[in-house]
Amino acid sequence: MTKYFADVSSFQRDDLGFFQGLVNAGVSGIMIKTTQGSVDGDNYLNPKSLNQTKNALAAGMNVGFYHYFLATSVTDAINEAKFFEQSVIKLGFGKDTPLCVDVEDPSLDTNNVGSYVDTFINYLETQGYTNVFQYSMASWFNQGILNANKYPTWVASYGSSDCGARGNIVAWQYTSSWGGGSQDMSYDWGIFDKTKESAKTEATTQPIVEPEKPKVENVIKLTEQTHLVDRLGIERPEMYEASSTWKSSDIVMINNEPHYQIATDIFVPISKTTFKDFIIVKYVDDSPAPVFDSKGNRVQNASVSTGKSFKTTGFKVINDIPMAKIATDEYIPFEYTSGSKFE
Repeated sequence: MTKYFADVSSFQRDDLGFFQGLVNAGVSGIMIKTTQGSVDGDNYLNPKSLNQTKNALAAGMNVGFYHYFLATSVTDAINEAKFFEQSVIKLGFGKDTPLCVDVEDPSLDTNNVGSYVDTFINYLETQGYTNVFQYSMASWFNQGILNANKYPTWVASYGSSDCGARGNIVAWQYTSSWGGGSQDMSYDWGIFDKTKESAKTEATTQPIVEPEKPKVENVIKLTEQTHLVDRLGIERPEMYEASSTWKSSDIVMINNEPHYQIATDIFVPISKTTFKDFIIVKYVDDSPAPVFDSKGNRVQNASVSTGKSFKTTGFKVINDIPMAKIATDEYIPFEYTSGSKFE
């Protein structure tokens, strides 16, 4: 049976319906871009990667991750590998996860990029990752810029009768316009097999343990440079950098907008963080959190439990309580979302 997987970045959607649509069309896997460059370089983290991961898993898909490579030296390659690894760890994935280095940027030094890719992959393998591979267009392998025999290879070649390259080919990205849109699609010739084999082995050899209770961290991340405010809404003089992360202790309303409290009298607007358009539920174990309609009436939604994420379309103060809108007429109090003081 032919197996397919898609790849997504911040340009694609992150809602559950998108991933369910892929599954309904026979697509069983997804490769999600998490990072680009390094901490001291581009320092780019896909703002949708968390939600894309959660909803891909909820749709029953196999999940892997890729990093967009920009290294200009061996040291840079190591820093990029570390940056990528941390993104995978933070998403909670293990050593057998499919991990790919995306090597295609036109700024790369084609005379030396092969050695930089060696460094990147070797670093991840020395950390114990067992399913690491490279991606590029067929021409780079045919020209000897990269070696398709050296590592498992995911190759891009559109409008051709085969993948266009020879070597240890484990996947072929055969189109960038699947479904009539701008979606990439690939044949899977073994990328997700290792994950399944590992999962099967672990299932038969590991003792049964009770699952841990869901835990939601109160970590927020700025999406742009911004001045924070005090509890009166007065702007502070210091400039806080984009991508900086903070621990929130509460969510309060200031100037008619919800803010995270990151210090005794320092607050950041939710609109300036990665949570500007989605929330993660933080309630009691797996119990559904209270949900209300716009008139303040309690409604039933069993899916709104701890650890679940929802795309939001604004907020509303209902019965003097600020709430995030998660559906046409469904709202959850901010106090039951990540960043609040609710325990």
